[in-house]
Amino acid sequence: MTNTKGLWAFIGALVVLLLVVTWSWYQTSTKLQPAAVVGGSTISEADYISALKQKFGDQVLQDMVNREVVFQAAKQQGVTVDQAELDQEMAQIRESYGSSSDSEFEQALIKQAGTTVEALRREITYQLLLQALATKDIVISDEELLTFYNNHPERYARPMQMRLWQIVVATQQEAEQVAAELKQGANFQALAKERSIDSLTAGNGGDMGWLSLGDSRLPDEAQDVVADLETKKISAPMKVKENYVIYQMADRRKAEQQSFEQVKEAIRKELAFAQVESLDEVLDRLRQSVGVEISEQMQH
Repeated sequence: MTNTKGLWAFIGALVVLLLVVTWSWYQTSTKLQPAAVVGGSTISEADYISALKQKFGDQVLQDMVNREVVFQAAKQQGVTVDQAELDQEMAQIRESYGSSSDSEFEQALIKQAGTTVEALRREITYQLLLQALATKDIVISDEELLTFYNNHPERYARPMQMRLWQIVVATQQEAEQVAAELKQGANFQALAKERSIDSLTAGNGGDMGWLSLGDSRLPDEAQDVVADLETKKISAPMKVKENYVIYQMADRRKAEQQSFEQVKEAIRKELAFAQVESLDEVLDRLRQSVGVEISEQMQH
């Protein structure tokens, strides 16, 4: 599964929209407060919700229906999610946010993607169930899997990864001051929270998460510096675009080639999914098997 921040920011926005519109449909205009006051005019919350429903209502309703259909169809067909796979997906996303604790991850998701850990976990569950239902009857032999693995070894080569922290400041003078404090024993994470101007990492003590050389989060100017930075060591201040950055290497993972057994199920899913008709067709088939009726009121 794709697990970039951009995808989850989109999912977060969709989840928020689902919650707003769903909640609003159960409210009456007499209970709603003004959404905004512009000069002497008021935009009522009823008008705001009506506009949301008119613009996004059908999309949101169909999305809610599809999710309920998938969960019901999975239950009927005895399809379940492998909890280890679900946990791995969550761990990868958490890692991409550089969160060292559950609370930090929750805060990062709310701030950057507009969603919660619980909503994200349910979204991943939905995606995994949909994939499982779509590929349920497709059989791929072990010989085919092994052939694919042997023909694409580069896809299963895991590059060296680094766990980096950073402190970003605006001037060389401030960078040198921060470097001096670090040499005197100041705590890197505490200084990052206090002095770093990077909004994405400062709150987490400068934690950038796990990344590889060439990662878009790592500026070109820093590639050679961090490549040679030893574990637990701190770099000298360096100019990156208009700011100055100090890095700390928290940990490293050596490059490795994943074994066939490690990636066998992932390959099976990929090859099976390549044989699936479009997901829209899968969802249409599942909707027919479960049974869906849309209220006439919701169709206008």
